[in-house]
Amino acid sequence: MEFNRENTEKEFRERIVGLSGVFGPSGFEDEVANLIKEHLKDVDYEISSDIMGNLIFHKKGKGKTRVLISAHMDEIGLIIRHIDSKGFLWVDTLGGIAPQQFFGKHVIIRTEEGKHIDGIINSLHPGRPDRCHTMPESVHEFFIEVGADSKQDVIDMGIEVGNAVSIDYPVIFLGNHRIGGKALDDRAFVFILEELVKLLDDKDNIPDFYAVFSVQEEVGARGAIVAASNIKPDIAIALDMSLATDIPGVPDAECVNALGEGASIKVMDKLGTGIGGLLSNREVVSQMKKTAKENNIPYCIEAYAAGATDASFMQTLNGGIKAGGIQTPMRYVHSYEVVDVRDVAATLELLYRYVLSLSE
Repeated sequence: MEFNRENTEKEFRERIVGLSGVFGPSGFEDEVANLIKEHLKDVDYEISSDIMGNLIFHKKGKGKTRVLISAHMDEIGLIIRHIDSKGFLWVDTLGGIAPQQFFGKHVIIRTEEGKHIDGIINSLHPGRPDRCHTMPESVHEFFIEVGADSKQDVIDMGIEVGNAVSIDYPVIFLGNHRIGGKALDDRAFVFILEELVKLLDDKDNIPDFYAVFSVQEEVGARGAIVAASNIKPDIAIALDMSLATDIPGVPDAECVNALGEGASIKVMDKLGTGIGGLLSNREVVSQMKKTAKENNIPYCIEAYAAGATDASFMQTLNGGIKAGGIQTPMRYVHSYEVVDVRDVAATLELLYRYVLSLSE
């Protein structure tokens, strides 16, 4: 199998509907893992999982370099913390999501038995957001309606404290090249890593390759930390979004990336706090840029001192790992996220060519 841009864009349009829609808040990624295993059921890899729930595909190549590529399966979401006497559900967050994202949203609750139940989340201020004098500052100002009259009604539905909640944004196709949906951070990159697994399936002259579909990235990259500690890679690359700030009201000086610029090569993140941030390995960044130029792959650079990815936490493990990131620009992160299919294809091509270059 060889990379084909047109086929990649077509496959992404077809598969992202299922990948975006599948239920998978942090700590509840099993439905995502099952879908990935179905997509990759025909590949010739050693497949395993660990105690955290990471899904790992390993292909032993001829190269000595051990390479880990991660894409996280989890999405930001909610978790039920209380059920009141009237049958309303009260929640806390799983990952970084702002209260303004909650007004009137359709949500899906998954019970312990795996049943999906519809709900609507709203605030203590009835009506539209513009009737609020101030924006709610906490998720505790919101509740979920599931059509119950009492706490017992909720219990009879199978809902209980500790169940996870996904905020539903159906996939939509915008114009000729753009797609909006839920959890494109990071399901667009789950797609990319699936495709990389397929592209390398019949290749022998590659590094010792680990594709890690990681868990709990949105709550501190916990899955990636465990996977990298166990695998002990020489190089670790995280696949994640890069902020596309090409929207009204953002000054040029505050621009990070833009849709349609191609793949994004990460240079740094989260250095504003000095804790847990990444300064990408300079050799890794240089090789990525060289690969992009030699193969005429459009790319941009992300140098943004906020946010974090799996690589931000893997870099300092095991005495140090050469770490970096290959990304895709994305608008409206942790909301109704939007990507450009041309950027997705460019990201896959850069990743594929980069991995092949590590065997040269």
